[in-house]
Amino acid sequence: MTPILKAGTLIKRPTRRNAGFTLLELVIIITILGITALMVFPKLSAFGINKGKGATRHLARLIQHLAEESSSTKQVFRLHYHLEENAYSVKVLQGREFVAFSSSLVNDRKLPKGLYFEDVVTPRHGKVSDGETFTEFFPLGVEKTVIHLKDNEQTWTLMVNSLTGRVKIFDQYVDKYERSPL
Repeated sequence: MTPILKAGTLIKRPTRRNAGFTLLELVIIITILGITALMVFPKLSAFGINKGKGATRHLARLIQHLAEESSSTKQVFRLHYHLEENAYSVKVLQGREFVAFSSSLVNDRKLPKGLYFEDVVTPRHGKVSDGETFTEFFPLGVEKTVIHLKDNEQTWTLMVNSLTGRVKIFDQYVDKYERSPL
């Protein structure tokens, strides 16, 4: 006798345990990992190569940010350069003295290992190559500044436009402040 199936009955097939991934799932996962590695690897490998370029860009962005912050808040800021420690920090004028300024965008920073301040040139202090010096940011402009950073192979020059706070970066030591438009 053969069993008679009635309409609407569900025939259960024996289930097998999911013991692993299918070949299609493995191919998709490997493809996704490969694409991710292709996008991330060039960025990771460039970290140590251009540390000087990255540090100069960060310092230039910080200077531009402080110029804009000073203009918009009508506060006076100082960017302190600690030349022997190869570090820099930001202070704001409160009352008659400058106090440490910190925000999510601005904090004390040290240059990457092997990169150092060669000198900082301002009209007030002249060329300073050791100790400490600073650049002042006023609501109507920035103190004219030339910063020279150096590593074993290259020197960078950062020139600060005193009206706009924009920074021009050169991949060489530039001794005098050029009057070129930024």
